[in-house]
Amino acid sequence: MKIILHESNQYVLKFVRGEEVLGSLKQFCRQEQIAAGFFHGLGACDYLKLAIYDLKTKTYVEKEFDKDLEIAGLTGNLALTDGELMVHMHGTFSDENMQAIAGHVSALKVAVTCEILMTRFDGSMSRKLDAGIGLKLLD
Repeated sequence: MKIILHESNQYVLKFVRGEEVLGSLKQFCRQEQIAAGFFHGLGACDYLKLAIYDLKTKTYVEKEFDKDLEIAGLTGNLALTDGELMVHMHGTFSDENMQAIAGHVSALKVAVTCEILMTRFDGSMSRKLDAGIGLKLLD
C-alpha cells in the first residue's frame, strides 16, 4: 500500500496487485493511529469474499468469488470494537458480463489496483453489541 496524497485529514491510498485490502488498511490505520474514519474506493480484484447478514439466524452467509472483478464501489468506516480497530467495508463489483454483485466485504485481493480515499476523524468511534440484532453497531 502506498500513500499517494495526504492533506489535512484525508489520504489517497493505492493498494497493489496481490495485496489483501482489509488487512493492509487495518495495518495502515494502526501505524497512523487512526481510530475513526470513513472511506470509499474503486479498482479491480481477483479474489473476493462477500457476506450478507441473516437477521433471523444472526449469522453471516458468505460466498467466495475467485475470478477477475471490477470494483465498482467500496464504502466503509473505521471504528474501535472492544479496543481493536475494525474495518467495516461494503462493496459493489461487476463481472465480465457487467453483472453486479454486492455485499459486506470479508476479504478482497487486488488484481490490478485499488484506490481508496479515506477521511480520518479526530478522536475515535466505537461499536457496541446490539443484542437484538446480534451485531456490534456504531455507538
